[in-house]
Amino acid sequence: MNQGKAIRRVITVLVGGSLAIGTLAATAQAESALPRALHDRKAYVHDLANISDDRRVARQNLHHQIRALQWKIAKVRVNGPSLASDRQRWSNHLNYLVGARRKVRVRIHGLERYVEHRTDVLRTQRSSLTTWIQTFGILRECPVRGAHVVANDFGYIVQKRPGVPLHVHQGNDITAAYGAPIVAPFDGIAVASTNTLGGLAVDVYGAAGYVYNAHLSAYGKLGRVKTGDVIGYVGSTGDAGGPHDHFEWHPDNGAAVDPYPYLMAVC
Repeated sequence: MNQGKAIRRVITVLVGGSLAIGTLAATAQAESALPRALHDRKAYVHDLANISDDRRVARQNLHHQIRALQWKIAKVRVNGPSLASDRQRWSNHLNYLVGARRKVRVRIHGLERYVEHRTDVLRTQRSSLTTWIQTFGILRECPVRGAHVVANDFGYIVQKRPGVPLHVHQGNDITAAYGAPIVAPFDGIAVASTNTLGGLAVDVYGAAGYVYNAHLSAYGKLGRVKTGDVIGYVGSTGDAGGPHDHFEWHPDNGAAVDPYPYLMAVC
């Protein structure tokens, strides 16, 4: 009986370990694919804008052709054939103009159908990418609510105030108005983390790691938090040259990695 329990326990550990390794591999693969997904989504938005511009120009050209044909048709109808012998030529010319107008209208209709179909395809692809990004992009919401600017400054050597030693920037600065809300980017536990460089700071520990927000002017909700809960407010405490949220991402509670791709997915 004891031997059977031991065997089951070993099997459970092996299966659990395999699942954990699989999850880590899937997460690593998703993280490496995130920049590509963000690039593709940006390309789809660009394509949508181009299609809209091309449609506008094409419609203008085709409607210009129709107006020109309308004018010619009206002129031919008003003048009529000058001689009885010209009636057939006049009739053929009028029929040609009317037929040309019909073809242009068909082209406009075809253009609208093509643009509508292509737009639907691009929007579907963009929506699928957005869903993928939100699923594997770690962050569920931008850490700073309201108007802000995200600096791509991970790894820079910085010193904001005299007397503070030079140090490597381990996150991205999100510049915003003083007092702007800082929110939990995913479900987790928010913990105050005050220090000399970061001033008033707060960590949010989630299932895949934790984020670190620094230079707060005041704390918000601490303890167990949901995505979007206000955990603090933008300030300039610690080594800060102005109001901003210094934001770090620590996967698996380890060393900081560049959070910029993840911020671009939600900010």
